[in-house]
Amino acid sequence: MAVFRMSFSVLAVIHAVFAGFTAMVGAFANGGDVWQRLLLVVLHPLGAAVVLLLAFRSRLSSTTIAAMAVLLAVNVTADLVLARMMASGRVLGDWGLAVAFAVVPAIGLVYALTRLRFQARSAR
Repeated sequence: MAVFRMSFSVLAVIHAVFAGFTAMVGAFANGGDVWQRLLLVVLHPLGAAVVLLLAFRSRLSSTTIAAMAVLLAVNVTADLVLARMMASGRVLGDWGLAVAFAVVPAIGLVYALTRLRFQARSAR
Protein backbone atom coordinates (compact mmCIF):
# COMPACT_ATOMS: atom_id res chain seq x y z
CA MET A 1 0.00 0.00 0.00
CA ALA A 2 2.93 2.36 0.67
CA VAL A 3 4.23 2.15 -2.91
CA PHE A 4 0.72 2.76 -4.25
CA ARG A 5 0.34 5.77 -1.95
CA MET A 6 3.66 7.28 -3.10
CA SER A 7 2.81 6.80 -6.77
CA PHE A 8 -0.67 8.15 -6.16
CA SER A 9 0.78 11.24 -4.45
CA VAL A 10 2.91 12.05 -7.50
CA LEU A 11 -0.07 11.54 -9.81
CA ALA A 12 -2.23 13.71 -7.56
CA VAL A 13 0.15 16.66 -7.80
CA ILE A 14 0.51 16.33 -11.58
CA HIS A 15 -3.26 16.06 -11.99
CA ALA A 16 -3.86 19.10 -9.77
CA VAL A 17 -1.50 21.23 -11.86
CA PHE A 18 -3.08 19.93 -15.08
CA ALA A 19 -6.63 20.58 -13.83
CA GLY A 20 -5.71 24.01 -12.49
CA PHE A 21 -4.15 25.22 -15.71
CA THR A 22 -6.95 23.88 -17.89
CA ALA A 23 -9.55 25.43 -15.58
CA MET A 24 -7.87 28.81 -15.98
CA VAL A 25 -7.74 28.44 -19.75
CA GLY A 26 -11.27 27.00 -19.91
CA ALA A 27 -12.67 29.95 -18.00
CA PHE A 28 -11.57 32.32 -20.74
CA ALA A 29 -11.82 30.15 -23.87
CA ASN A 30 -14.54 30.50 -26.46
CA GLY A 31 -16.76 27.56 -27.31
CA GLY A 32 -18.39 24.79 -25.34
CA ASP A 33 -21.68 24.89 -23.54
CA VAL A 34 -22.34 25.62 -19.88
CA TRP A 35 -22.06 21.94 -18.86
CA GLN A 36 -18.64 21.58 -20.45
CA ARG A 37 -17.47 24.73 -18.72
CA LEU A 38 -18.81 23.57 -15.35
CA LEU A 39 -16.99 20.29 -15.81
CA LEU A 40 -13.77 22.02 -16.76
CA VAL A 41 -13.84 24.94 -14.32
CA VAL A 42 -15.64 23.44 -11.29
CA LEU A 43 -15.70 19.65 -11.26
CA HIS A 44 -12.12 18.99 -12.40
CA PRO A 45 -10.53 21.29 -9.78
CA LEU A 46 -12.80 19.81 -7.08
CA GLY A 47 -11.80 16.32 -8.15
CA ALA A 48 -8.14 17.32 -8.11
CA ALA A 49 -8.53 18.75 -4.59
CA VAL A 50 -10.18 15.52 -3.44
CA VAL A 51 -7.36 13.47 -4.96
CA LEU A 52 -4.80 15.66 -3.18
CA LEU A 53 -6.61 15.27 0.14
CA LEU A 54 -6.79 11.51 -0.28
CA ALA A 55 -3.11 11.36 -1.13
CA PHE A 56 -1.76 13.58 1.63
CA ARG A 57 -4.20 13.27 4.57
CA SER A 58 -3.73 10.04 6.43
CA ARG A 59 -6.63 10.51 8.84
CA LEU A 60 -10.01 11.02 7.26
CA SER A 61 -13.34 9.79 8.54
CA SER A 62 -15.19 7.08 6.67
CA THR A 63 -17.99 9.51 5.88
CA THR A 64 -15.55 11.99 4.37
CA ILE A 65 -13.88 9.31 2.27
CA ALA A 66 -17.27 8.05 1.08
CA ALA A 67 -18.28 11.59 0.05
CA MET A 68 -14.97 11.97 -1.77
CA ALA A 69 -15.56 8.67 -3.56
CA VAL A 70 -18.97 9.88 -4.74
CA LEU A 71 -17.48 13.12 -6.08
CA LEU A 72 -14.75 11.19 -7.88
CA ALA A 73 -17.32 8.80 -9.35
CA VAL A 74 -19.31 11.77 -10.67
CA ASN A 75 -16.11 13.27 -12.09
CA VAL A 76 -15.12 10.06 -13.89
CA THR A 77 -18.64 9.45 -15.18
CA ALA A 78 -18.97 13.00 -16.51
CA ASP A 79 -15.61 12.80 -18.28
CA LEU A 80 -16.40 9.45 -19.87
CA VAL A 81 -19.83 10.58 -21.01
CA LEU A 82 -18.28 13.71 -22.51
CA ALA A 83 -15.57 11.63 -24.19
CA ARG A 84 -18.23 9.39 -25.74
CA MET A 85 -20.16 12.42 -26.99
CA MET A 86 -16.99 13.87 -28.49
CA ALA A 87 -16.03 10.57 -30.12
CA SER A 88 -19.48 10.24 -31.70
CA GLY A 89 -19.33 13.79 -33.06
CA ARG A 90 -22.27 15.18 -31.08
CA VAL A 91 -19.95 17.58 -29.27
CA LEU A 92 -16.82 19.23 -30.63
CA GLY A 93 -13.61 18.44 -28.83
CA ASP A 94 -10.84 15.95 -28.32
CA TRP A 95 -12.23 12.82 -26.67
CA GLY A 96 -8.73 11.73 -25.62
CA LEU A 97 -8.41 14.77 -23.38
CA ALA A 98 -11.66 13.93 -21.62
CA VAL A 99 -10.42 10.38 -21.04
CA ALA A 100 -7.10 11.74 -19.75
CA PHE A 101 -9.01 13.80 -17.19
CA ALA A 102 -10.75 10.64 -15.98
CA VAL A 103 -7.63 8.54 -15.33
CA VAL A 104 -6.34 10.00 -12.06
CA PRO A 105 -9.80 10.45 -10.50
CA ALA A 106 -10.53 6.80 -11.39
CA ILE A 107 -7.34 5.75 -9.61
CA GLY A 108 -8.40 8.03 -6.73
CA LEU A 109 -11.77 6.30 -6.60
CA VAL A 110 -10.06 2.91 -6.29
CA TYR A 111 -7.78 4.34 -3.60
CA ALA A 112 -10.72 5.83 -1.68
CA LEU A 113 -12.64 2.56 -1.77
CA THR A 114 -9.54 0.69 -0.63
CA ARG A 115 -9.11 3.09 2.29
CA LEU A 116 -12.75 2.63 3.23
CA ARG A 117 -12.28 -1.12 3.22
CA PHE A 118 -9.17 -0.92 5.41
CA GLN A 119 -10.90 1.44 7.84
CA ALA A 120 -13.87 -0.89 8.08
CA ARG A 121 -11.57 -3.81 8.85
CA SER A 122 -9.64 -1.90 11.49
CA ALA A 123 -12.86 -0.77 13.18
CA ARG A 124 -13.89 -4.36 13.84
